[in-house]
Amino acid sequence: MTIGKRQTFLAGVPHGGPGSVRGFSLSFHSVVRIRAAIDRLVPYDGGPGFEEFARRFGARGIAMLAGNEYPTSPFPEVLEAIAGAAAGINRYPDADTVRLREALAGTLGISAECIWTGAGSSENLTSAARALGGPGTSFVYPWPSFGMYPINTVYADAESIQVPLDPDLRTDLEALYRAIRDDTTLVIVCNPNNPTGSYVSRAEAIDFIDRVPASTMVIVDEAYGEFVAAEEESSLIPLAVQRPNVVVARTFSKIYGLAGLRVGYMVGQAPTLRSLRKAQSPFVVGSLGEVAAVTALRFPERVRERFELNRQGVDDLEGALSDRGIRYVPTQANFIWLRLGPGTPGIVQELLERGTLIRQGTEEWTRVSIGTESENRRFIEDLDLVLSQRRS
Repeated sequence: MTIGKRQTFLAGVPHGGPGSVRGFSLSFHSVVRIRAAIDRLVPYDGGPGFEEFARRFGARGIAMLAGNEYPTSPFPEVLEAIAGAAAGINRYPDADTVRLREALAGTLGISAECIWTGAGSSENLTSAARALGGPGTSFVYPWPSFGMYPINTVYADAESIQVPLDPDLRTDLEALYRAIRDDTTLVIVCNPNNPTGSYVSRAEAIDFIDRVPASTMVIVDEAYGEFVAAEEESSLIPLAVQRPNVVVARTFSKIYGLAGLRVGYMVGQAPTLRSLRKAQSPFVVGSLGEVAAVTALRFPERVRERFELNRQGVDDLEGALSDRGIRYVPTQANFIWLRLGPGTPGIVQELLERGTLIRQGTEEWTRVSIGTESENRRFIEDLDLVLSQRRS
């Protein structure tokens, strides 16, 4: 037997070895059996970190426009609160995040029992998927959308049902509804949708949810909900506390600028959240993350300022793209999905080599986050140069 050889076990007798193992791969580096679905899984690619990218380009500077983060630091009071709490990190955090849930309850006007926290909304989504999945179940979600949705179906051992967006690259709620089967335990609606930034109205979403079977959970992923300008009242949080099969996911990673601390939450009925939380590991929200989030909630007027700055950045970039005849999807988030045509991956790579990092997308589309004014200007300047060189 050759060391390093990998055998894939199918139902029945595995090729090249004794025994009967279903759905596992065996690596002889360590003689550890891994689920075949996990072994084949392509992990989520978060791209290079800020320090790594900045170190590569040094004095020339960078435009970090791939991660949909907020481009400036947290509020000064948040940084002070983190520094003040740092001495206590030798102790485990509060597994129930009581302070944060109470602070959110006051902000949202709901009971703290209707709030479930996690390490970013993505971790909450993963835990919920584990709770709702299993053999013989299916998850329905729009596509393209957040890259963790198909990965979570693998984690949960559920069947993935991807529903294409409509011709305007909006979530096709009618098609999403038609895709629901008797074995569908979870439907996800990302609103605004990532990576397209497209948005379905609150009324459209409620009409859709009204038709979903009561036995099927609907998770409305509002990771970018604070950036929505289309409606004054856009969130489905009020509906989530009324319906046992509706949960809304939100995060502190975006407009609050806490992406590096990993804090998110879900809102729903208390019995629903208690059941979902059983699939979550303990202590997923660290003490520094909790104190940062609690402090950030004290400054809603600054959140509004950040909303306005983001909209100005959206207007500037959308205007620049329009001036250049570049197609894009009007966005309700803090990023823009734009079409650069065939060869887009190469254009993205050339931008990266100039120090401007945007998100890899498809062969013809890509995504750029809204950055600072200087970062947005840098993106347009570098894009002009790359496209000009390609035409010459």
